[in-house]
Amino acid sequence: MKDTCLHAFHRHWIYEVVITAGNVDRVAVGPFGMWTDDGMTLKGSFFKGSSTLQAIEAHRCFVVNPVDDPVVLHAALNRRDSLEFEFLSSGDAAGCPVLAGIPSWLAMRVTHLDDTGDMVLLDAEVVGHGAIHSAPLVNRAKGLFLESLVLSTRCALIGQAAVEQLRENVRVIAKVAPGSRYEKAVRELLALVTESR
Repeated sequence: MKDTCLHAFHRHWIYEVVITAGNVDRVAVGPFGMWTDDGMTLKGSFFKGSSTLQAIEAHRCFVVNPVDDPVVLHAALNRRDSLEFEFLSSGDAAGCPVLAGIPSWLAMRVTHLDDTGDMVLLDAEVVGHGAIHSAPLVNRAKGLFLESLVLSTRCALIGQAAVEQLRENVRVIAKVAPGSRYEKAVRELLALVTESR
């Protein structure tokens, strides 16, 4: 079996990563959610018209930069001029940009693009990788569960708005980390809060 370097990706969980695409003349960068259904390929959903999607379509290769600091996601969205890049010098993704100083990266080649209306669903395979050290993948479920835990202690003070926010957190956690201990725990919190009302 081919080693795809996707060992850390739980199947069907959505991880927040920074995607870089393009070349030395023009770099497209943005935060995106990526997941694996099969442990062999990554998938992502991109809005049509996104400059990152346009660069991916033009070059057919891109780089997934897992980040262990959400501030890097903020920079990729709102402070792109503060980011620095290195460029892959060999392999199938030669010329692709990588975030400078990132703990690890995955070079990806597009295997399928599916136009779903306003979005394009992308499938890609790993064609290269590098790591200075491993970094934990960022999944929104952990932070949302922590916020839900705090919120559950405030429901008596805040009222129905807090319960509705807990319901929304359940929905999001079920989407980004289906079947996880975070989903189970936040559902337990919601049940406890609604029982006590």
